[in-house]
Amino acid sequence: MAELTDPPKVIIERSQGDAGDAVLRLGGELDQSNADQLLDAVRLVIELGPPRLVFDLEELSFMDSSGISALIFAANALPDVSVRNSSPIVRRILEATGLAETLQLS
Repeated sequence: MAELTDPPKVIIERSQGDAGDAVLRLGGELDQSNADQLLDAVRLVIELGPPRLVFDLEELSFMDSSGISALIFAANALPDVSVRNSSPIVRRILEATGLAETLQLS
């Protein structure tokens, strides 16, 4: 009999960058089981109205279509959204879905 495992965990830390930008640093695995946590964090950022939102994905090891949807939601809601420090696998996901053209990847 297969063992049931806990759903993947995502870590979301919100901070403020030097220019007043909002920074959401993500870690762990982002999927359907926890993407609502990211959407809640994005909604809070939208309410605060920073000049820019930066997603720092250095510690994110996996992202499915739910994570992609959350990034698109942010890009549609805010005038300036970018992604930095993505791992090679997450970067490939962003490039394959066309988000690399929508978001500023660095």
